[in-house]
Amino acid sequence: MARIRRVKLDVTPIGVYYAYKRMIKFRYRGIEVECSTEAEAKSMLANLAERDEKQRLKNRSLLEKAIASVAGTAKPKPRPWSSDLFWKFVGSLGDPQKLVLSALINKRSLTDKELRHLLNLDNNKQLAGIMSGISKQAAAHGMPARAVYKIENESNSGEVTKTYVTSLDFLRISNEMNWPDD
Repeated sequence: MARIRRVKLDVTPIGVYYAYKRMIKFRYRGIEVECSTEAEAKSMLANLAERDEKQRLKNRSLLEKAIASVAGTAKPKPRPWSSDLFWKFVGSLGDPQKLVLSALINKRSLTDKELRHLLNLDNNKQLAGIMSGISKQAAAHGMPARAVYKIENESNSGEVTKTYVTSLDFLRISNEMNWPDD
């Protein structure tokens, strides 16, 4: 035999305040979302991410679709960067690393000489320290360094020039997130 219990809701101002304070709040692509439980928050985040991925697949360019059909990968691979991961990664970087990535995003590629000039560095050893900071932070967030930038080496008359190129996925997510602001 089932029992019915009466539950008294606390609708006093202080009860409503405490209920509101316990709500789980997060931002998703600039939208403030509030959920009453952790399970509801996880479900909401998963649904929002799934909706965005479906929209992205729907809006693929003709070129992307043609390349996918020729390459035999009509269903594209999931993108490595989410907005949440992107902001955690950028937030973990120091100012020199942010400056480098900002310049790479704006110019798409820069030589080692251009980066040293931008950062007022004397040699590539100092530049390597800054670039390794980016690589280490990417790894700490479960991403390979090549998900952020790639290095192309060119040798001309015995002199090696390194060119740093923004990865396509990182360029896309940074543009979607409107970063950098400048």
